[in-house]
Amino acid sequence: MKKSILILILILSILLVGCSSGKIEDVAENNAEEETNNELESKEDEVSEDNNEEIPIHPDDIMPEIVILEPNSIGTVYMEATYTNNSKYPITAYSAKVLLKDINDTTYLDIYDTVMPGETSPKFESFGPETQDPDDYEILSLEITARTEGGNNLYIEYDFKLDEATWWEGGND
Repeated sequence: MKKSILILILILSILLVGCSSGKIEDVAENNAEEETNNELESKEDEVSEDNNEEIPIHPDDIMPEIVILEPNSIGTVYMEATYTNNSKYPITAYSAKVLLKDINDTTYLDIYDTVMPGETSPKFESFGPETQDPDDYEILSLEITARTEGGNNLYIEYDFKLDEATWWEGGND
């Protein structure tokens, strides 16, 4: 009986040592990935913040026009939006994060249709403030993907609370 317990303990010890060594390697790999990601993020920040260039697409050039709709048959209120692309780039993705102040929750106004310079987007919608009051929503951030002349994607993120913008150019996904 004692021999079988000792053998069982030995087997369990070997298994635990084998499992824990894999975890250490995973942690090391994860740390290396995090360092690489942090380096990439800092390079992206350098591109957009240290570069004294103007923002490629200013948020005023693409702000949404929002209309709060009447409640539907079950009382749900929606917002309907469009935007006009007043930039020189085709916009392929548009996402506005909106705070609904009356319920202290966020919603997103998203559209993934390509809108060429000078065009107005199709209508897109999301939940709206239950009060139907235009003062009960606030646009917190805006994320844009546009296409450059070279065919690459241009990613722009605006944070209206911080009054900051970051942007970088990537491959053509």
